[in-house]
Amino acid sequence: MTPTGIIIQQTVLNTQTFLAACVELLGYSPAKAADSQNLKDVAHDLSCLSSFRIRDAKPGVKNAKEIYELITIGVLVVADERDMPEILEVSGLPFALTETKVRGIQAAFISGTLTNWRNSILRGCSFDVPTLVRACYDTIYLQFRSIGLEGIFEKSQRTLDDNTFLLE
Repeated sequence: MTPTGIIIQQTVLNTQTFLAACVELLGYSPAKAADSQNLKDVAHDLSCLSSFRIRDAKPGVKNAKEIYELITIGVLVVADERDMPEILEVSGLPFALTETKVRGIQAAFISGTLTNWRNSILRGCSFDVPTLVRACYDTIYLQFRSIGLEGIFEKSQRTLDDNTFLLE
């Protein structure tokens, strides 16, 4: 079985309340720059928080590094029991692990900040890990990319002969 992961938890900013409070307290909306970039949910929130901190902050994920610790992502990973220990070790993140109804298959909920996940995914999408572990982290990276967070990695993808890829 090829291990897989899917994002099932994201920090959610109560944008309406946050922006109303900012206009009242700061005299401006931190969403102005983010709105001009058509950013997705988490990327938009990061950009708003960055503009909250520094009014003229450039919008986007790359420009919000100083607040990556404020955003938490939770990923559900499903893998063969032989691959799961290394997947968890590579993550270095807190997790909850359980057996599934399918013999030999485990599920883990892994949670961490954007900084934690950035480091985990870069470790997991490297040549130093077994192919199936890399396949799992490739899938997780693609999940991050699908919600507009590819900018936190600042790496390019290089496809390998085994249909996995490295982030370099």
